[in-house]
Amino acid sequence: MVGMKMVLIVNILTNRMDLDIPAMEARWKKLWSEESIYATEIGHSEREKCFSIDTPPPTISGKMHMGHAFSYPHQDFIARYKRLRGYSVFYPWGFDDNGLPTERYTEKSLGIKGERTDLGEFIRLCMQESAKAEEELKKNWMDLGISADFSHAYRTFSEASMKISQSMFLDLVEKRRVYREEGPTIRCPTCRTAISQIDLKDINQSSEFVYVRFMGKEGGVLIATTRPELMGACVAVAVNPSDERYSGFIGKKVTVPVYGYTVDIIADDLVAMDKGTGAEMVCTFGDQNDIYLWRKHGLSTRIILDDFGKFKEEAGIIKGLTVREGRKRIIEELEHLKVVEKIERVRHSVNAHERCDTPVEFGISKQWYVKVLDIREELKASAHSAQWIPIHMRVRIDNWIDGLKWDWGISRQRFLGVPFPVWYCRKCGETVYAEKDNLPVDPRTYAGKIACPKCGSSDLDPETDVMDTWATSSLSPRLALIPEGLFPSLYPMDARFQGHDIISTWAFTTIVRSFIHDGISPWKSILISGNVYDPQGQKMSKSRGNIIEPADLVNEYGADAVRYWASTALPGEDIKVREQDFVRGKRTVIKIFNASKLVAMLSGDAATPAVPEAKHPINAGIISGLNDLIVKVTDLMDSYQFSRARSEIDNFFWNIYCDNYLEMAKGIVNRSQEIGSDTREEFGRILRYVLLQIMKMYAPVMPFITEEVYHSLNLGPEKSIHLEKWPLPSGNVSEKSGAAEFGYILQVLSAVRSFKTSKKLSMGSHIDSLTIMGDKAILERYREEVMAVMNIGSLSFQQSQELQVREG
Repeated sequence: MVGMKMVLIVNILTNRMDLDIPAMEARWKKLWSEESIYATEIGHSEREKCFSIDTPPPTISGKMHMGHAFSYPHQDFIARYKRLRGYSVFYPWGFDDNGLPTERYTEKSLGIKGERTDLGEFIRLCMQESAKAEEELKKNWMDLGISADFSHAYRTFSEASMKISQSMFLDLVEKRRVYREEGPTIRCPTCRTAISQIDLKDINQSSEFVYVRFMGKEGGVLIATTRPELMGACVAVAVNPSDERYSGFIGKKVTVPVYGYTVDIIADDLVAMDKGTGAEMVCTFGDQNDIYLWRKHGLSTRIILDDFGKFKEEAGIIKGLTVREGRKRIIEELEHLKVVEKIERVRHSVNAHERCDTPVEFGISKQWYVKVLDIREELKASAHSAQWIPIHMRVRIDNWIDGLKWDWGISRQRFLGVPFPVWYCRKCGETVYAEKDNLPVDPRTYAGKIACPKCGSSDLDPETDVMDTWATSSLSPRLALIPEGLFPSLYPMDARFQGHDIISTWAFTTIVRSFIHDGISPWKSILISGNVYDPQGQKMSKSRGNIIEPADLVNEYGADAVRYWASTALPGEDIKVREQDFVRGKRTVIKIFNASKLVAMLSGDAATPAVPEAKHPINAGIISGLNDLIVKVTDLMDSYQFSRARSEIDNFFWNIYCDNYLEMAKGIVNRSQEIGSDTREEFGRILRYVLLQIMKMYAPVMPFITEEVYHSLNLGPEKSIHLEKWPLPSGNVSEKSGAAEFGYILQVLSAVRSFKTSKKLSMGSHIDSLTIMGDKAILERYREEVMAVMNIGSLSFQQSQELQVREG
């Protein structure tokens, strides 16, 4: 009977058990949903017993990508950990279905164009398509084991969100922090809308650096430009006042080639003497430097590009052409006039719209702006009042704020978006704002009566622009908390998790809104995740053909393995998608499953004790090591170092618990006639107790397999392991010397393993005979365990102060 039992145990340790991972995941997803395991239960909990997460709402304009699969589990690790620590966790979910991304997604899905569709119908179709996409995304997140309360999901374009966004816009009006002004505007020709500085990114592109001579009465000035197509928008030629080459030209006039009008030569320190010829065109507008010089020197305005990136009547010979077409045509004309000295091919950085990578253009129009330039230092102080993890990421928000050149433009010439609650009186020109009690309202379709408060006229024009999506997403703490009635009690929120690529957008705008509206930082901590790269360290893109789908990885390795991979990087660190990380994760899942089967076999009918009583030295030793682990992992999780915490658990589980303790316990328990029933029962209880504590610590990272083990071994009374309490160190170790004795045996086993390595033997290989020199009394007590664990035929001991191992 004992022999049969030993064969079964060996099989469990050496073979993969039949673990149907998809079936296991489906089983526990069903339980979590039906039992509302992750439902928000804040109620009247004291604030210090609550933990709230400002969840990043993913856009619905696509499916989950590897960046999501990497960063979103991070917040889930902490949410699950905080629940186990006894906190009431507010972990809402959001969907960013607002603005241009949803428009583009709908147009692509249905083969339509917003500008050719009735406004109301287009918005309805956008909502229809986003609802479908949200269901698919919700399934993706649940498949990944995300424990958010999806029953309280918010959307950035909904009646509730619109009311909050419009209400806070009116608060900006009351605080005199928003204004409408005609001035230079950044425009995206592809998206056909004004955008703001936060929507820009730099891209490198190849272009021509054209050297053109502007002639004047005192001679010619050679300028170099990458925008010759804007020749007709030139309003000055600028040089540096310290540049001796042009000291005699400042204040003189030169003629603009092709167009024939004259402009002044002005001096400004902004001009780089070592760029091109040191003389440059000032156009309205080629870039942000043009805008600066135009404003500073009070220059005239010549706008030759329309809102759609085509040249206007004023552009003359390039009228109706695109920018690229106009550049080619104007160069041809300049060469015909023999004013081109040379043309160089260069690669240079240009501003592009981050949504579509289109190089932006600059024009003049009326837009709404939030004032930020005059409070830059206050915004930095507000950002600094939150804990940044890692701290070095905080410099990015500082650099962004220091580099601001514009107030925040929040109006967009699009269809889907939160409307401005604004009308304009035709009679007296007054700006008319909606009453807060009437929100939400869409002035574009509003059929009620509105009268101008200044002159009483009801002849009003609606504002047709909509708010930028960041103008609403920046209110995410309010969007999540206000509908649940939790804003007064949970704001500011405890933690924001986000990528470093949106520090200048989502983090910045949320800090702006919270400072202006409330005078505080929106969260206590902000955790920044890194980027995801392919195995070669390259960015993943369709053009490179290296896209990896998270769903495929979940199907192949299981959700726990994907989450395990996500836990291998610290906050702020970039990560590669490496197969070995997913393999290691799946191996850990299988190892946990197999270890649990062995524990079930060895422990029999033993109950899992709330407090362990360890009399046997081996049990005292494992409890002592477990206590140290609990303290370490708790400290690491409290400081959001989940990667290091998981590494500590791995080391203990694989190297201490499985490779050593379980092997020794197996040998002891199976000598049933020698050890007596009390010792056997003690081992049964300790085996289960230690496994339960390990499962609790693994649970935030690997929720599925830990739930499986919890139920299959009936380790506790809760409906779910995720409703258990986080482990605490146990003080109930009977023999303090037991920990030292266990530690000594671990050293012995390590020494034998080193001996095998030196002989180029595998760890499982058999050794006929071995001599160990050390503490002979301890070694004699664990003769059988050492022989069984290390597969030794004959073992002899010699007393020695120094631990040594030799053959024979």
